Amino acid sequence: MRREWAPLLALLASFVVAGYAALRLLAGNPIGIGAWFVGSAVVHDLVLFPLYAGLDTALVMLLRRRPELATMAGVWWLNYLRVPAVVSGLLLLVWSPLTLRVPEAAYHAASGLSAQPFLPRWLAVTAVLFAVSAATLAMRVAMVYHGGFHRHQVFSGRIHRGSTVHHERSRSSARRR
Repeated sequence: MRREWAPLLALLASFVVAGYAALRLLAGNPIGIGAWFVGSAVVHDLVLFPLYAGLDTALVMLLRRRPELATMAGVWWLNYLRVPAVVSGLLLLVWSPLTLRVPEAAYHAASGLSAQPFLPRWLAVTAVLFAVSAATLAMRVAMVYHGGFHRHQVFSGRIHRGSTVHHERSRSSARRR
């Protein structure tokens, strides 16, 4: 099998799994599931998206007006805040009924389990996400501060002269000469 077919087969397999999950999910309460899906889409599009897009835009505008706040030792820190916030928000959105303990009786009747641990677990996962992001940012700042690399060297794809590491194109073009 050729490598070009692998992404297509993976996509088709994901559609099969999603279709199976949808059939199993809709077998129980199709009206309730449909209402939940439409309600989630409407709440996201009309409330949540404008909220988080507006907050991100306001933060970016503030950082453009005050560029000294935008970096820590030359490292742009905003993505280290965005990633754990998005993942945590997505987890809250997906598990919000259980995290907020809305259908506790129905959940207990269907699974025999309590919805009690969901909020503390979501808070713990959120804390770990932000801690890992902060540790990663601290390592990047330490590397820049101690001369490990500079942001423009890494993201431009080129390492400046005098360094022992060279860009791949530079080596291949040097061989052709």
